[in-house]
Formats: sequence, C-alpha cells, structure tokens
Amino acid sequence: MLRVQHWVMNALVAERLRRGRILLAGDAAHAVPVFGGMGMNAGLADVHNLCWKLAGVLQGWAGPGVLDSYEPERLPVAGRTLRRTVANTRRALDVQGRRREQCASGGPEVRSEEVELPWSEGFFAQLGLVLGVGYRSGAVLGGAGPAPDADTGGTDDTDDTDDTDDRDDTDYVPTAEPGHRMPHLWLTRDRSTLDAFGTWFTLLTADPALWACQRAGSWPLRVERLTGEHAWHCGLTPHGALLVRPDGHIGARWHGRPPGASALHDALATITSAPRP
Repeated sequence: MLRVQHWVMNALVAERLRRGRILLAGDAAHAVPVFGGMGMNAGLADVHNLCWKLAGVLQGWAGPGVLDSYEPERLPVAGRTLRRTVANTRRALDVQGRRREQCASGGPEVRSEEVELPWSEGFFAQLGLVLGVGYRSGAVLGGAGPAPDADTGGTDDTDDTDDTDDRDDTDYVPTAEPGHRMPHLWLTRDRSTLDAFGTWFTLLTADPALWACQRAGSWPLRVERLTGEHAWHCGLTPHGALLVRPDGHIGARWHGRPPGASALHDALATITSAPRP
C-alpha cells in the first residue's frame, strides 16, 4: 500500500435549487452517500429536467417562468434520494460491523450469506426512484398527486427501512398519468415511444387527423400515432391524446376529444409559461 487518502462522505440537500439566474444541479444541489450509486442518476435527471426549459427560454418559445418549475419538480426527488442513500449507508455499515465482529471472534468461517441482510439483493435496484418519479408543478397539467417532502440542510435521521418505502423506490410501475415519465410502447415493430422524444414536444394519439386541426403555435411539436390498444392502456379513448414534454414526462392528458380548437395551444402555453397573445 503506497498511499491512503481520506475523504468525507456528506449527506445533504440544498435548501433551494434556484435563486435568480443561478440554478443548482448535480453535486452542487445534493451531496449524497455513495451507497447505491444514486448520486449520478439524480444529477443527470436534474440536467435532463432543466436543459429543455433553458433551451425554450433562450430560443423564445418558453417564458422565464418555466424555470420556476425546476425546483418543485427536482427538490423532492433530491430529498427522497438522500433518505434512500442514508438508509443504504446505515445498512452497509451494519453488515460491515457484524462481519468484523465475526472475524474477530475467531470462530468458524462464516459464509457471506449469513452476514448480508435480505435487502442486499435490491441494493442497486432503484428503478422506482429513477424512472417512477412523478412531477407536480406549473409545467404539468393535472399533476401527479402530492409531492413528497424534501429533507434539506443535512442528514435525515429517519430510519428509512420501512418495506413500503423500499417498494416505492425499488419497483417501477409504468403509468401514463400526467407528471410521470411516458412508458415504453411499440409505435412500430422496431420503434418505441421513447425513440419519439427529443428537443420537441410530442403528441401521442390514435387520431392524428383530429388533433391536426389544433393550433400549435410556434412550439416545436411532433405528432405520433398510437394504436387503439395502446391508447386504451394510457387511459385514452380513440380520440384522446397525451402531450409529452421534451424530457419524456407527460405534460397533459386529454381522455377524449379536445375541449376546443385552442386546447393544445393553451396547454403548451401553460406548460412553457409563454406569454399569451
């Protein structure tokens, strides 16, 4: 061993993610323990959420107010990530401590499965936290239900070992509810709904001709056809539609026909905080 370098493992979330022209993302917004490997996932999701909003403001199709949606969407996720990583850290240290005690006791050799807890198999299984997050803000019409509270300003002393919370973070259940990430569905034999999203809004509907009559203004928008079966699974009638944001999260859902000729235009204007004509 040639060198030993010490480092400090922090567990904290910023009190705010935005102040004026300053926006925090990644490690600047949340310093979470390494156990579970969730810090990078959270940081990438921050940028994924923020980049299309900044692009919209700079390109003129979104108003500055769209940036107000960044903090209410991402700060609760940072709090959940912090709680999960702190719980993982406590569990890992407990395993290490018990292993040292068993080795120091001089007893018979102990198999690893006798030391590790059952939760170890799901240590890196965080799809519910990475893919199942639902946003609730002014950039979502309809919302995704109450947003979880974000614990900020330091470590969370709550023992986050409740099985229900673990399932919420570990299991990903696809849903087409507004605020949630649009699930994978096959648009064609070799093309997924996830392949349809980019630097534009995407309208998914089984009736593109009906929605083609809607005024879309100057927003970047593409229309993709859903099969009737997929529309049904998304909670739509054959004439309904989903409006998906550039980050892949559903911004609005119409179960049936548009309520008026300006329904799509009004939804885009609300989501992007664009000035009304």
